[in-house]
Amino acid sequence: MIKFFRKIRQRLLTENKFSKYLIYAFGEIVLIIIGIFFALQLQNWNETRKQKAQFKNTLEQLYTTIKYDTEIFSGHSKTFENDIESVEELLNNGDSIPDKDLPLKLFLLSYGNDKFFSESTLYAKDLIAHPENRIQKDLTKEVLNYLNNISNDDYFNDDRLTESLENIDLAYPSLEPSMELLDSTYYTSIDFTYCRNLLKTRKFKSILKTVRAVKKYNYAKAINHHNDGLSIMELIKDYYPEVKVIYKYVGIIGTAINGYDDVGAKSTPMTLRDADKGIWEIKMYLKKGTVKFRCRDSWSQNWGLAMNAEFPKGSAGLDGGNISIPEEGNYKVILDLTDNTFEFIKQDE
Repeated sequence: MIKFFRKIRQRLLTENKFSKYLIYAFGEIVLIIIGIFFALQLQNWNETRKQKAQFKNTLEQLYTTIKYDTEIFSGHSKTFENDIESVEELLNNGDSIPDKDLPLKLFLLSYGNDKFFSESTLYAKDLIAHPENRIQKDLTKEVLNYLNNISNDDYFNDDRLTESLENIDLAYPSLEPSMELLDSTYYTSIDFTYCRNLLKTRKFKSILKTVRAVKKYNYAKAINHHNDGLSIMELIKDYYPEVKVIYKYVGIIGTAINGYDDVGAKSTPMTLRDADKGIWEIKMYLKKGTVKFRCRDSWSQNWGLAMNAEFPKGSAGLDGGNISIPEEGNYKVILDLTDNTFEFIKQDE
């Protein structure tokens, strides 16, 4: 092609057709400019396509981690709500609480809250909006505002309840994962008496009232963070309707299989049946016992029995309780990590 144009130029110069040569040269320059323009447009289109794909990939990671955040905040709000009810019971009906339940109830109220860390912050650094895409820029701003709020807005703690229990030499409870005492004889009649006497003092009642106020404050904060996370998920879905929750290597574990606590205990892998809806399934034999679900053989992401849920079908709560299997047999187990539900379907023998 270059040789072809070169011959034309040489012929026009040889034949002294200078004016035609100038017209030809101008046309050639125009063609070159047009070629460069289209090459740049194609390059820009490719870069924009890559940027949009990367932006969506990061959004999908954030969508999953923010959903996880909302589950955590939902769990926090339920805990604070239960704590508020416990304080009310101690202040108004303390005498009706059985001795064996009193020390544990007081200690559970005294536990503080660790600083919350969201995995979303790890992915947010990769959320880079196109400088000319206003929608992406606005969405990025909203996501970063959400992360900034939850990262810098800690729950409030008051240590005076813990100090009061330490002053009567009450030992910290040794608990099962279900938050029940490992040993029913752990506390003695002396411990019960000290707790009863403590409840009668004006100072301790004042501390309990402060605890109630703190729990109410934290409850409101947890609800706010939960709702904020849900609104961010909606914004992401508006921009990227096909976005889905992505969990990997989900498995089931428990005493109904091979136990929880064996060294190097592994979850039994489940199969991802619906990637768009995050539905995992398995058919297996289960003994009488309990089970839970988790990711990557780790307890950092696990689901169990949500509050008020019951076997064989109900809500799967983050860090929830053990799910009891009342009857051994073959089951089809379904875990929906979009709607957070589980179902155990007994199979014909």
